[in-house]
Amino acid sequence: MSPGGRDNAGLVMTAFGVGFIFMRVVFGTLPDRMSGYRVALCSLVIEALGQAVIWMAPNELMALAGALVTGLGCALVFPALGVEALKRVPPANRGSAMGAFVAFLDIAYGISGPVAGVIAGQFGYAAVYLFGAACALMGAALVLTARSSQP
Repeated sequence: MSPGGRDNAGLVMTAFGVGFIFMRVVFGTLPDRMSGYRVALCSLVIEALGQAVIWMAPNELMALAGALVTGLGCALVFPALGVEALKRVPPANRGSAMGAFVAFLDIAYGISGPVAGVIAGQFGYAAVYLFGAACALMGAALVLTARSSQP
């Protein structure tokens, strides 16, 4: 699979899923044991690296490796930031806070597909992965900002 082509898309999704599930099963408790910000920051950088590998992949094997790395990075971002979000609200409000947190994730998922389609239509499929890498790095910058503003 080249970044411009879509051969073996199921294999790519499998590679992503293997990385994602591995991280959740083996390292899923890290956000509770460490700083959620630290876990999210590392995860977003790994995710950006995976997206960049796919973007630059000269062959199918590299694209599969990029998908695996993307899955490894993506897996703990949500739980890590969720831990930090819940730390900022009183126990009585944690259900509402988690609901709002999940709602914004759903909105992000709803927007990302059409945005990726527009990018692919204008600039080609490879540009979607470059955009994904840039977004992950912007997320890492936001985590650094939130971390530094924490009381």
